[in-house]
Amino acid sequence: MSLSLNETETKSDYGKLLSAVKDSKILRGAFVHRRGENAEDERRVAEYWRANGFMVEALEDPSERFSRLPDFRLYHEGQPWAYCEVKTVWRHSWTVRILHQDRPAEEHLEVSNKPVEERLSGDLVTAIRQLRSGNPGHALLNIVVLVNRDEEASLAGLSQLFSAQTVAIHRGRGDRQAARLAAEIKGFCHDVDLCIWATEHADGMLSVEAYFFFNAVLQEQVKKMIDLEYEKLIVLDPAA
Repeated sequence: MSLSLNETETKSDYGKLLSAVKDSKILRGAFVHRRGENAEDERRVAEYWRANGFMVEALEDPSERFSRLPDFRLYHEGQPWAYCEVKTVWRHSWTVRILHQDRPAEEHLEVSNKPVEERLSGDLVTAIRQLRSGNPGHALLNIVVLVNRDEEASLAGLSQLFSAQTVAIHRGRGDRQAARLAAEIKGFCHDVDLCIWATEHADGMLSVEAYFFFNAVLQEQVKKMIDLEYEKLIVLDPAA
């Protein structure tokens, strides 16, 4: 299933961002939930669900990027069905601007030097935390859509993160930190019902490469609702 792409530019409003940081009502740690947020990819994923017959309710104000809630609530045949969080997988970068009294300001771009496994793990962890916030009792299904824009990230790498090799992947980090991250990934596999991995093609289309099902019962239900490509189905045991 491909997702259509309109020629639309997405611009970050850093003025609003900095203003919100100063708001005393912002909870400590709320800033981290901006990780993997991309309004244009969220729009495309919403179009994907609508094309499959779902009603999509946005849970965030597009101008406010500090919400701890997932992006969407999905309705099927008029009934609440699932919560969906969209994460854009990319190598995070930011512009640093240094002001000088005696000469013009200088700017340079800084890029995250974290390994790809750590970057991808961070997206998984923030996604499940947002889903737990919006769906604390897991009354509805939890769905994560990952849109990959990181040249170093891959479907194989994601599959490895979901395997029992998580601790080994992060063996370069402290044992306690690696164990904690492994527990977070295991929690993702336990609490997420469906994870979709999508990439953008040269023609501007987003294409689904894989559907990870952590709920075998859900597989039969979803097949009746979504035009799934069966060779892309991956069923995992959340207890693995």
